[in-house]
Amino acid sequence: MTAMPLENIKACIFDFDGTIIVSEHVHMKAWEDLATEEEKDLPVGFLEESVGMSDLQLVKTLAKAWSYSPSEERILERKRHFYLIRCPNESSVVPGVVEAIKDLVSRQVPVAIATSSTRDEVEPVLQRLGVADIFQSICTVEDVAHPKPHPEIYQLAATRLGVRPVDCLAFEDSIAGVSSARAAGCALVTMQTLYSEERLGPALLSVKDFKDKRLMTMMRAIGR
Repeated sequence: MTAMPLENIKACIFDFDGTIIVSEHVHMKAWEDLATEEEKDLPVGFLEESVGMSDLQLVKTLAKAWSYSPSEERILERKRHFYLIRCPNESSVVPGVVEAIKDLVSRQVPVAIATSSTRDEVEPVLQRLGVADIFQSICTVEDVAHPKPHPEIYQLAATRLGVRPVDCLAFEDSIAGVSSARAAGCALVTMQTLYSEERLGPALLSVKDFKDKRLMTMMRAIGR
């Protein structure tokens, strides 16, 4: 853990998959479902490399590996179909995250989402959790030209919150995500929902969930 300049934090930006819900494994199963349907093999290392990347990026990898048969459009459509079927039953909420978000909002700390997922994947889950209307901005992959690990989505989220990226605390769980947040200049908390603290790299704090007492203490100090 590094020093925590909490007096500089004016807003919080949350990734979605792996930070609000644990669903990376559901994405992986959806890619496997697609490969089974198409009777094709996923490229070696594809699933590991998929974490934190957008479907649009991954579709191009598969289309190339599969010689553009099926089309990119069909790959994207079918993968999202399988994900949306599995997600309600196979994903889980990161412990403590809903309470943490609501507490920030109650103290008038601006909050946003910056995710490589689509709006159609994100909004139903947020509605189910009862937090869809409390985010000041929900930035999805449709909102940017350059997905993670590019910093654009964090820059956009900060702009929509009316603050600078360096004044934001980001919560991330993937290699692409932490690279994006760091490149934007955000302070960072890493979530060990899939990767280890060592793999995710330097951060203000690295935790397994939002019930970690160190993180709870840290977040209560934001906005005071």
